[in-house]
Amino acid sequence: MERGMTADQVLKALWRRKVLVGAIVLGVFAVGAAIVLSQPSVYEATAVVRVQHQRPGEEMVQRTVSELVEQRLLTVRQELMARPVLQKAIEEMNLYPDIVSEKGMEAAVNRMRKDITVRVEGESAFELTYASTDANVAAQVANRLPQLFAEEAQKSRQEQAARATQLFEDEVVALSKSVTEWEKKIAQFKVDHQGELPEQLEMNMRGLERVGALLQTKSEELRVAEARRSDLARARNAADSEAGRMEAAEHSLAQGLVAARSSWTADHPEVKRISQELNVMRERRKDAESRQWAERQERTRVAELITNIQKEIEGLHDQAREYQSRLDRTPQWAHALGVLNRDYEIARTKYQSVVSRRVEAELAQELEAKSAASLFNTISPAGVPVAAARPDRVSGLLIAFLLALGVGVLTGVVMEMRDDSIRDTQELRERLPLPVLAVVPNMQGKAEKRVLMPATGNRNGVVTPSTNDSPLN
Repeated sequence: MERGMTADQVLKALWRRKVLVGAIVLGVFAVGAAIVLSQPSVYEATAVVRVQHQRPGEEMVQRTVSELVEQRLLTVRQELMARPVLQKAIEEMNLYPDIVSEKGMEAAVNRMRKDITVRVEGESAFELTYASTDANVAAQVANRLPQLFAEEAQKSRQEQAARATQLFEDEVVALSKSVTEWEKKIAQFKVDHQGELPEQLEMNMRGLERVGALLQTKSEELRVAEARRSDLARARNAADSEAGRMEAAEHSLAQGLVAARSSWTADHPEVKRISQELNVMRERRKDAESRQWAERQERTRVAELITNIQKEIEGLHDQAREYQSRLDRTPQWAHALGVLNRDYEIARTKYQSVVSRRVEAELAQELEAKSAASLFNTISPAGVPVAAARPDRVSGLLIAFLLALGVGVLTGVVMEMRDDSIRDTQELRERLPLPVLAVVPNMQGKAEKRVLMPATGNRNGVVTPSTNDSPLN
């Protein structure tokens, strides 16, 4: 039966079974020590890497890589544990060949993640620790991993800068086409509304003023020409009368000369007088007819001049109406052209801005390429470890000993609790409801026994010794 035990009882029980307990302790300790001593030695190598600040500053060159290098420390562990970095390290240094051949690269990468420890130190540095059963390999991997991480980080930053540059380049091409299309639209609009554009408003107003001045001039010329034509018309009537009179007088003198010659000789004074008067009249008639012809030519010229002036005035009126029509339509086209120019200016401003950003992106890409080698600096490279980091064999042996001792004590206690033997009077009193009458003293010698005689009562109340003896050995 099971029962509780005091510390003294436990010590006595262990002492009674000291051989068994000792054997169990030694056996368990031997197994534990074998396990501890059989564990391979694991060496840890640590490298410290510092992230350099970027130069020049953003006030000089606007960077296209949005993430600062210092901010990558927040995710440095995840990036170091990324498959590309670890796989490259495994392939480069031929790590975990058994795992790679048996279970594949993914299992080797997972195993390597367990062997790596990353700790961020301060605001611009981190520690990388790699554990391996080979001290030289641990140092090599600890020194190489930061370099691979730096290469991947630099590659990522350069790719990001290149993507930004290409993005701006594509945007420049698209905006250039847009600007060209707007320029064509504006040019076609100006061709379609030539003479009615806002920038031609002043020209049209000056043209209208010039046409008005010409109209006044031509009107005055027309007035003068019409007055001249009126004068010529009056002079024509007078000239016609004079020429007719002279012609009639000449005809009369010619008849008189004929009559005189029929009456007198050619030398007669009267004939000579009439002949002389006829010659004078004939000259006067010819002169009058000459003036009449010149006046007729002048009238024709004046009539043509008046016609031309009237045509010019009509043309000037047409020009004035055209200029006025242009001036009337200018506000309408000014609004439409303003809308086109506004959209064009927006597109051109965007184009100029993107071109400027593209130039900055190209400069930033060049700076990223030139400063890539100095972004990460290993300030404390990993050395070859001399002593193994784990397992701690002293602690392991101590733990094995404590575990063996615990197993031995537990075994002794369990066996004692399952032992129903009665070994002293106290235990007898606790387990039997009968009083103890006598205790046989412990007799020296191996064959000696101490017998306890529990009392039994009869029907009359007389106490007699019991025949059931309990050994106290």
